[in-house]
Amino acid sequence: MNPLNPLYDAVAWVVSRIYGVLSPVFGASSGWTWALTIVLLVVLMRLIMVPLFIKQMHTTRRMTALAPQMSVLRKKYKNDKQTLNTEMMKLYQEAGVNPLMGCLPVAAQLPMFFALFSVLKAIAEYKTGIPKYHLTTAMVNSAHSAKILGVTIADKFLSSGTPLHIRIVILFAVLVSMATTYLTVRQSMKRGMMPAATPDNPMGQSQKYMAYIMPFFALSGLYWPFGLVLYWVTTNLWTLVQQYVLFRRYPQPLAAGGTAAVTGTV
Repeated sequence: MNPLNPLYDAVAWVVSRIYGVLSPVFGASSGWTWALTIVLLVVLMRLIMVPLFIKQMHTTRRMTALAPQMSVLRKKYKNDKQTLNTEMMKLYQEAGVNPLMGCLPVAAQLPMFFALFSVLKAIAEYKTGIPKYHLTTAMVNSAHSAKILGVTIADKFLSSGTPLHIRIVILFAVLVSMATTYLTVRQSMKRGMMPAATPDNPMGQSQKYMAYIMPFFALSGLYWPFGLVLYWVTTNLWTLVQQYVLFRRYPQPLAAGGTAAVTGTV
């Protein structure tokens, strides 16, 4: 038994509840119903994780502020990895920084992503019998007939026999996902959410390269059901706007001398 099945059931339950509210308004088999169901699911999930993102933002900025001291430690203990790790952890503890908080929002989101992937896959691959995750037959059948810009949530770009207009819509959504991924990473680097890309800071250099590499992961959406691509695009747009709002709400602290702390650039 998959240990994540309870999470899959929970996500399917939330999808069912949102669908149940929207279907009387827009129609049980309306593309609007299914598109808004996915969008509202993203909004609900991301609202829950806003406190985690704020914590991540403050943690990452503190880690960025420690970059000069980290550089000194790397030079001092460049031939002693064990001592270097010990001194780095000591520096984090003295500054009250927990490095794990920097990736907590991403770690929290991944299980939800896999859960929604499994739920949408179960809907897309349903043929006969009792649907998985306690979904109703009527709801699953409605998903197969609902069209979002002429595309159902089960359609895939790389499926054999997929019509050209469906491929174009999915490809456009994937390209939007790539663009918003890049803009999100770029915004993070400009606002001090990533280490500065300097010659003596290999982590900062790698983060700079990742700004260009990460958007290409969105190409995996060509293998996904369109519903999941729509989920990912919505997530990226929400993240981009959320970052902008929170960065204005919590501006980058000033470094010594009254200037903004040094951040990476793209």
